[in-house]
Amino acid sequence: MMDNSTQIYQRNGDSRIYLQVMGQWYYYDTNSTPLGKGAMGTVYLGFSCNSNQRIAVKKVKDIYANNKMIRVRARQEASLSFSHPNLVQMIGLCEYNPNYGPIFVLSGYIAGITLESHVKEQLNHLPQEDRIEKISNELCYVLDALQYLHSRGVVHRDVKPSNIMIENGSVVKLMDLGIARLNGGNKYSSYGFIGTPQYAAPEQILRNSANNEINAQTDIYATGVTFYELLTGYNPFKADIEAEVLSRQISIKLPYDKKIPRSLYNVILKATEKNSNKRYRTAIEFKIAIMDVLQKNKTNIITDWIFDHRKLLSCIAVLLIFLIIIFVMYGHTY
Repeated sequence: MMDNSTQIYQRNGDSRIYLQVMGQWYYYDTNSTPLGKGAMGTVYLGFSCNSNQRIAVKKVKDIYANNKMIRVRARQEASLSFSHPNLVQMIGLCEYNPNYGPIFVLSGYIAGITLESHVKEQLNHLPQEDRIEKISNELCYVLDALQYLHSRGVVHRDVKPSNIMIENGSVVKLMDLGIARLNGGNKYSSYGFIGTPQYAAPEQILRNSANNEINAQTDIYATGVTFYELLTGYNPFKADIEAEVLSRQISIKLPYDKKIPRSLYNVILKATEKNSNKRYRTAIEFKIAIMDVLQKNKTNIITDWIFDHRKLLSCIAVLLIFLIIIFVMYGHTY
């Protein structure tokens, strides 16, 4: 029998686990196929007991569940209750005990695929210019979400293609605030590397100096690397050994790739400067730089077309002048 004093409940012989958050009951089936697996936990499809609405239930891996730092981060993630069209909505957290045992983080369910899969599977058929524009516009929605987070004192710290979802084929959602850092952090946040090496800014790796502060520009760096990877299809910092990945992040800039227009590459290069003070100051500034390049590229395409067809346009102009002269002469005679 469930009551309002119970947070987690499971009937004997029933594979479903019931979870209570803010007086509302939800459940998921432990025998169901997970929606996904990450370094820290497994995500299952869950449902509201009242409305049967779908939700996502992330169960923190048992090997981490008794880690005090992980529990603090899980509570922080569950407490980040924001309302933004490009952010997943958090519902809350359930735990048997505040100090040990399983932890469940509940959030809104996103029906879609990762931006990484979307680019590979759904955008490959597009002409290069259209593909670049589509990816750029979708990334701008990510920057909108980051601007929102940063304005509320939150740094995501793990922006990457697999943490960005495309819902219903068009709605961009930034996911996984599991290692997000509030301004000032917490007493555990300064210990060890936190993030995904292939996208981590140097200041995430070099945590031994006052100059290596984690802030909005840390997310801008990761977004720049993500943008580059989506456009080129590869991440140049990737390596078999993690130490090599981290070393590359500190010392190697993103190489030029002909798949990226030079003007857009320069924007990405600024976003991924090793010195955070040289990057864009805000996510919205990064977005404006991208949109500016896209607009100029459209202008350049029109200019280039006119140049390439100048002979044809000259002939058309001469023909029009001739027709005007004939019309004037004919009209005057009439």
